[in-house]
Amino acid sequence: MTDKKMDMLEAMKASAKTVPATTEGKKAQTAVDKLNTTGFQPIFKLDDEGDQLFGLVVDYLAERGLIEQVDIITVTMLAKSLALYIAIARQVHGLEDVIQRYENGTSNVSGAFTALSKAQDQVLKLSAKLGLSPMDRTRILGAVANAGAANNRAQEGDAIDGLL
Repeated sequence: MTDKKMDMLEAMKASAKTVPATTEGKKAQTAVDKLNTTGFQPIFKLDDEGDQLFGLVVDYLAERGLIEQVDIITVTMLAKSLALYIAIARQVHGLEDVIQRYENGTSNVSGAFTALSKAQDQVLKLSAKLGLSPMDRTRILGAVANAGAANNRAQEGDAIDGLL
């Protein structure tokens, strides 16, 4: 984490500790305590929303011991894709935003909806790689278990060799 961000984070934490002991104050303290303290940084500059999403994903994975430095590439791409998806989704409200009509009477899927769809696909793919849904975690754990079982089987002289 850059020195500037660490200083800002420390200032926010100190400020939150001075908040009166109200329910809102406790919620604010809890939120500040949960900010990205792992020291992981995105591989390229994200906007504020992307940076916040990056921190949420990193913190989620770090709490479970599931993140390494090499994962930051994928997490950065996910944060960027999520931020783009959210920005585009805010622009698509109804059918008129999905279908583009031309003066000659033809129509096509709008660029905004195409971008929304592609961003959604990217988010789902990257989330799956990081195991961010229960189904993805189950699939990853199953693959690990199968690989472990395969490593424990005899390479020579097993049942398949008898078939040859």
